[in-house]
Amino acid sequence: MVAATQAEKHLLWHPRWQNKFVVGGGSQMSMYQWDANQSEIRHLSSQSDLSFMKCFAWSPDPTFDDLFAVGLTTGRVDLIRLEATKATRNNVLSSGPVVSLPVRNSRSCHALAFCQVDPNYLAVGLDKVRGDHSLTIWDVQSCTSAWSTSKVGQDSDESKVARPQPRIARADIGPRTDARVLQQHAPTEVVSSLSFLPRSTHLLLAGVSARWLRLFDLRSAVPPTTNIASKVSGIATNPTDPHQIATCGDNVVTVWDVRRILHPLLTFTEKDAAADGARFRPGSVVHHIEFSSTRRGVLAAMEKDSTYVRFWDLQQAQGADGMVDGELFREPSQSRVARRSWAGLPWTATAYGAKQGPSEPQEPSAVVLANTLRTKHFSRALASFALVPNSRPLSLTSQVMVVNKDGDLELYAVHDAPKQVSWSSRGDLAIGAGHSYRLLPGFQDLSPPPQPWDIPTDHAQDDHVSRGARGDVGKAVPLVGRGDEDGISVSGGGSPAGSRHAKSRTYSPASFRNYPFELTPVRNDSLVHSEKPAQHPSREVSDQIQKPKIPRAQAEKSTSRVRRSSRVVSQVVEDDISMTMRHRVIRGYGLRSAAHNIDVCHDDPCSSNALSDLWTWICHSRENMCVPTSRIHGYDFSYQGVSGIWEGIPALPHPPENRSSVSSLGDLLSASSGGTAVDSIHPSRSSSIATFGPSSSYFQTMDDLSYGDFNAAIDALLLRQGPGKKLWSPTLRTNKLSQRQFALQLCGWYLNEDELSNAITKWEKDGQQARAACWLVFSRQYTKALELLMRSQDEMHHLLTGTLAALLPGSTASSELRDHSERLIVRLQDPYFRAMLTHLTSKDWSEVLEEEALPLRERLAIAFQFLEDRALSLYLRRTTEHACSRGDIEGLIITGLTSSGIDILQSYVDRTGDVQTAAILSSYVCPSKFPDTRAGRWLETYRDLLDGFKLFHHRVSFDIERGQILQEAMQGGDKWTQPPHILIRCNYCSKPMNPGFTDAVNKGRSTACPNCSRALPRCSVCLMTLSIVPDASRDTELLNDQSPYKDTIEDAIVLCQTCRHGGHASHIIDWFFGNEGACSHGVCPVADCDCRCGDEF
Repeated sequence: MVAATQAEKHLLWHPRWQNKFVVGGGSQMSMYQWDANQSEIRHLSSQSDLSFMKCFAWSPDPTFDDLFAVGLTTGRVDLIRLEATKATRNNVLSSGPVVSLPVRNSRSCHALAFCQVDPNYLAVGLDKVRGDHSLTIWDVQSCTSAWSTSKVGQDSDESKVARPQPRIARADIGPRTDARVLQQHAPTEVVSSLSFLPRSTHLLLAGVSARWLRLFDLRSAVPPTTNIASKVSGIATNPTDPHQIATCGDNVVTVWDVRRILHPLLTFTEKDAAADGARFRPGSVVHHIEFSSTRRGVLAAMEKDSTYVRFWDLQQAQGADGMVDGELFREPSQSRVARRSWAGLPWTATAYGAKQGPSEPQEPSAVVLANTLRTKHFSRALASFALVPNSRPLSLTSQVMVVNKDGDLELYAVHDAPKQVSWSSRGDLAIGAGHSYRLLPGFQDLSPPPQPWDIPTDHAQDDHVSRGARGDVGKAVPLVGRGDEDGISVSGGGSPAGSRHAKSRTYSPASFRNYPFELTPVRNDSLVHSEKPAQHPSREVSDQIQKPKIPRAQAEKSTSRVRRSSRVVSQVVEDDISMTMRHRVIRGYGLRSAAHNIDVCHDDPCSSNALSDLWTWICHSRENMCVPTSRIHGYDFSYQGVSGIWEGIPALPHPPENRSSVSSLGDLLSASSGGTAVDSIHPSRSSSIATFGPSSSYFQTMDDLSYGDFNAAIDALLLRQGPGKKLWSPTLRTNKLSQRQFALQLCGWYLNEDELSNAITKWEKDGQQARAACWLVFSRQYTKALELLMRSQDEMHHLLTGTLAALLPGSTASSELRDHSERLIVRLQDPYFRAMLTHLTSKDWSEVLEEEALPLRERLAIAFQFLEDRALSLYLRRTTEHACSRGDIEGLIITGLTSSGIDILQSYVDRTGDVQTAAILSSYVCPSKFPDTRAGRWLETYRDLLDGFKLFHHRVSFDIERGQILQEAMQGGDKWTQPPHILIRCNYCSKPMNPGFTDAVNKGRSTACPNCSRALPRCSVCLMTLSIVPDASRDTELLNDQSPYKDTIEDAIVLCQTCRHGGHASHIIDWFFGNEGACSHGVCPVADCDCRCGDEF
């Protein structure tokens, strides 16, 4: 049923899904036919004398294909045949008979609904009037005789067919009521919408008084009703699910299950389509909703005066989170999209018109919004629409017929074939659309992946093996600039650093949305002339993996767009982050060696340069803060960033007095072995990275006079570089000189005059004249900067010297020159030239730091050298927030592996999907230093990923390395051991007897319960009373692998869990197995006990 007012057109499709539809509005109804083969709309018939038409409904009676019920503004309902004038009978052409269903009190007819199972039942919804009902159920079977005598194109003989059961009961409504009226309901109420449930003759839904959704069971004369408080202006039933309905009221669409109708399954509005670009219009009203007969679970909705129709994909979800009064219920914000499978495709498997098998769900389940899409924006506002049924199975499109307010018709096809995506842990990607699919291979192992113990790390020791002192790694060459392998060697080694920007990776199985894919070109933000090699023939492990590639001849001959798309998609699969993570792990990427991770990231073309820079900084920070110990004067500096050095970190809790102490600064400096202080300023790539363990965990006690003094702790870190090391001194006034100096060292920058001069000389030799000139300008060596650029072979550098000379301090720069310089800054490609001109033009270091093309550590060096204290604090906070919002993993240089760093890691995982790096980095600090649920999720996801790759040994190795970190944390006091999970309780008082679980004082009786003083049981073999001697110091020593104390079998107690008998473990084992392993007894040593306790061993 649809309402038809004077100002609106309404479209109604054939109730039995034939290719006919009707458009009605005002006083006219027109029937059309859609010819799918010719793609044209044909006009069949019209009737234009329907005055006062308010609404109309199409009868599903197969005998009368053109029977309509027309509701008038007077409340009367006329039954007409729209195609009666199509042909003549007995030389007479007329509109055919009209059967009227009168109403006692005149009022508007708002709703009409035919029963689909028994078309003789007609429900009529009226406006309210005093003393009369607004819902009437008619039986129009007696009216068929009037139409059968004048039926066009069929014989007058009509075979009687038995009516479906159960029948609607006839109520006692009085003698003056029309005999065709079966029941009347809803007195003095407004019935705005009606609908019979599919496959039912007696269940009727009604929207009453804009406040209630009412369900009538018409099998009895006084039917029971169910009232649900909900504003309803339209009702839609689902052709593919007889229990599912949808209602609309105002701007809300609600999905119900009639078996559990007290609570809705789903409620949503246009706001839930924000991801599809929908804009919520205040005051908008959902005008019409309709379920698709082609796509299972697809609901179409249109707002009033809208220019498009929106499709909502409703999917069943197994296991709802929320339950209300035992009913399944879930809001869209709490819903998760149901995982689709090949066996549950949302299209029907047979053509319409054929008999379909039952597809009713046995129990109501939760419904979620799986997807949404819309038609195009039509040129004019739409008045109504109808979904076109498709007779072809597995169609790739859904068609919708729309009509605007002027009566113009248009058919639009929505390409809504569901794309099924299945991702294999082996890297294979299967894509299905409609009745076709494509399989994209991921990788092929020509040989088994190497085991973790077979992977060469090219380093002397592992991170978690080397403890305390540094190994004898030789004398490291001091580096200037970035402080890593890309820094500038004073002796002439090394290579210049380039720009290190994180490369965005957005293609992963979870983000698979559109097909075909389009490859995003890789950004090349290199600031130097050295480029990252594209191929690495020296890979030993990666050569064992062969990725399928397209032959060159085939690529040259192929001009098909489909083949090009296939190559693009294959490349996306090969470069997906999951494949990158697998390639890394089989090359040894993990917790074992941070220095080895640098090599892995450098050699991997899919890994970003920022990731290798981060691991380089981690190695550098460990050497500066963790060797020989990270704990100084009550502060733990392990995995701290420059922000913690600048702002300060909280002190550790004051340790007990009986701990070993390092109370003097000399002890801290002399604890290192195997090299001088100068040798340990910069780590080399081949050196082992030391971490603190039990032998290097220093706990300051009351003897430490500087305990809790943060400045003294920073001074101690600075003195590790050597007493004679010349430190940089700033040109501005600062209250945190030591923090600035150590933060610069932590960034890898040493700005004293000699090292900076050597670095500038090296940059010039390597062709980085812009970088060298930039730092000469920053250090106010303007003449040397101009001379350096003039020595360059690049003519562009010669031209820029004139502009630079005019902007140097002391020269009179006009406003025109400054305006010209600002325009020139925008056009320059080199970031160092842009930074130079910005500094000379604005004299503001904050604007120089906005040049994000400069490496982060270089910008931090500029900030710590030239910004004042307050401006520096604001810059660090702003840069941290920026890194967190963009997922820039290099921001960990500022935050370190702290709670703020975990926020950056979360954003990094959201952007790249690299859960591997997040799990590894977070394992260093979570939960040993602080707990975080996100780190636990990354860890479990990464472990599951390794198991999916069938890299079980790598997963076990990763678990072992994590266990070593936790063990070191427990030995160092960061994490306390967990209490035992197996307890011994007294058989009399039922209280635990383990040490630490009782408050009672053991009065020297180790053979009695410390709580109730009852004697402990006797050993079943030696009949001696068992004893429990608490020894806290021995238990602590047993936690250490190197402890001389070991548990012995004589100290253990064994109890059978069946008969509860037991005793000393050594006696029980001898009883059952004898001295040489031969079984000497088979049953329990207690008399009259036939328990075979030995079988449990």
